[in-house]
Amino acid sequence: MKLLLASLLSASFAAHAELYRWIDRETGSVKFANTPPPWYGDAEKQRGAPAVEVVPYGGPGPAPKPTPQAEGAAAEARAIAVMEARWLELVRFFASLPPSTDFSRAGANLKPQLDAYQNLTAELERLDPAGAPRRRAQMANALGNLRRAE
Repeated sequence: MKLLLASLLSASFAAHAELYRWIDRETGSVKFANTPPPWYGDAEKQRGAPAVEVVPYGGPGPAPKPTPQAEGAAAEARAIAVMEARWLELVRFFASLPPSTDFSRAGANLKPQLDAYQNLTAELERLDPAGAPRRRAQMANALGNLRRAE
């Protein structure tokens, strides 16, 4: 257990290590390493070697702030999800009614659900026209189940 803890701690320290940067004189490319090059720290070897820059660990940067457009789109998507959940609840309610239900003579108990369904359908059509075919298919499926039960 102690060995596991020690290895986890050493791995986390390695993740926060400094970087060493220098320019290779032969190729002109920039080199990065998490360990210093062999000449680094040795005054005699450093005379003819390229200069090494130590890049300290700065930690992860702050999370990017969402733009107002992204926040608005996320809020709209959440609102659509809530409305679709309620719409689906109403579809299931209507599908659970007996096949002999006369919607044209809906009493006080069914009228609020019918109004809610119609209002939700209209609002979802306005906010999410791309989802309309899927919603129509769901409703047709529910009605098909209702007809088969007759």
